[in-house]
Amino acid sequence: MQLLEKHKRTFLFSGIGVCIIAIILTISPGIGSNIISGALSYIVMPVQRAVSSSVAWVGGHFSALANNQQLISINRELMAEINRLEFENHRLKLAAEDNAMLNAALSMQQRYARLPTVGARVIGQDPNDWYRSYHIDRGANDGIEVNMAVIADGGLAGLIRYVSPTRSQFVSVLDNRFAVHVISPRTEDTGIARGDTSLMQQGLMRLDPIEATAQIMPGDEILTSPSSFLFPPGLLLGEVVSVHTNPDGLTRYAIVRPAAELENMEMVLIVNEVFGDGETVRDSRQGESE
Repeated sequence: MQLLEKHKRTFLFSGIGVCIIAIILTISPGIGSNIISGALSYIVMPVQRAVSSSVAWVGGHFSALANNQQLISINRELMAEINRLEFENHRLKLAAEDNAMLNAALSMQQRYARLPTVGARVIGQDPNDWYRSYHIDRGANDGIEVNMAVIADGGLAGLIRYVSPTRSQFVSVLDNRFAVHVISPRTEDTGIARGDTSLMQQGLMRLDPIEATAQIMPGDEILTSPSSFLFPPGLLLGEVVSVHTNPDGLTRYAIVRPAAELENMEMVLIVNEVFGDGETVRDSRQGESE
């Protein structure tokens, strides 16, 4: 219908022309074939052009539709390939992260080869401003017990305080319930390093009391002491940041930065040997974590 509507004038004039020629041929049958041929060409050519134009228009639209369907198909294939590549990239990234964690755990195990240890993955942290504790994916089924020391990359990280069959929780060295007897190997000064609420947000802990005559100074390493009954001796706790004199003028205290990377822990080692008896956390500021 669109074709007829578009070329209706052409068809009308062509019809009139055919009628005129028919009349001429009836009246004068002797007119030469050249005149008839020319007249027919005059009539047929516009019709032919109209038909050709219509065929080209229809063919063009079908071709465009076919091309569009082809593009849609290609786009679907490309999107599927992109999704596959993204999934593969994510899988490889996870594999690389797992490999890095395993390498870190292996490195820690080699560093503390003298100690019996079990590797564990950190799976959560308690969102509490007053305490600093973490959850790991090892529990009683893996031989984990309360009061076992926890080591992270760098040094001592904390102490196990709660155990379920498949999970455990440990308080970090920054937690104000944590305390440990320590020694400075350079000066042999001793004291108790403990978590402190006022220092915890800065990633620091307090070491006291220290004798006024002690030679301890910033930069000194702090290790767990042989007199520590919950922790194996010689574990690196951290480094002295500053030394201060208490108001009584008779003792001093130091600020210590833990060596363990507590903010980015992914893998830890549990020393699966209990070095003392008692409670995991202390209820007062007296003595080591018990």
